[in-house]
Amino acid sequence: MDQHDIADLSISERLRELVPDRQVSESARRCGIAQRTFASYLQGTMPTVPKLVQLAEGLGVNLAWLATGVEPKFPPDKAFIQPFSDQEAPGFTLVPRLDVEASAGPGALAHNEQAIDYLAFQESWLRARKINPSYARVLTAKGDSMEPTIRNGDVLLVDTSINHILDNTIYVIVYGDILLVKRVHSRLNGTVQLISDNPLYPPEEVTAGEIEQLHVAGRVMWFGRSI
Repeated sequence: MDQHDIADLSISERLRELVPDRQVSESARRCGIAQRTFASYLQGTMPTVPKLVQLAEGLGVNLAWLATGVEPKFPPDKAFIQPFSDQEAPGFTLVPRLDVEASAGPGALAHNEQAIDYLAFQESWLRARKINPSYARVLTAKGDSMEPTIRNGDVLLVDTSINHILDNTIYVIVYGDILLVKRVHSRLNGTVQLISDNPLYPPEEVTAGEIEQLHVAGRVMWFGRSI
């Protein structure tokens, strides 16, 4: 299995790679985690960051590998792994990837905001782009209305601490129960335009009476895509 394959696995899949069925009880004990909770992580429940640290320490693997799949899998000394804030790859922040899709098309219901994985970003890189690491979240774009800027399946890095509108900037917004990624333009008459970069989609206008249904979930600060 190459590095790309490993990075594509989920945390639960990496745990199952480490823990044979017959060793669940012993592995849970070594990690200091209740066996039922440990078993739920093997089945796909997302552990919190403190629990990830316990899992990495108890199983003798690098926290960054367990959280993201990025090698190396094992620290130079398997018996020693520091908490994430002091790890051998210092200065990295684990950003939750949420189980929601921000629609760059007709709209997607935004009911589930559970973290399904974590992506590691350098904290200095985040701060240089004025992204608050504590409020950074990763979403997936859906649809083609923001092409060519943002394409279907792109990974969006969103600062959820930003809830004010700067004109002609791209935001993740909640409109009713729909999660959208759009450019937002505030007009002098009190209305707001939701603008798609794709010319096939005309701007949508939110009237002054509908503004209360519009909530800025965060500003899109960066996006990435697979080649």
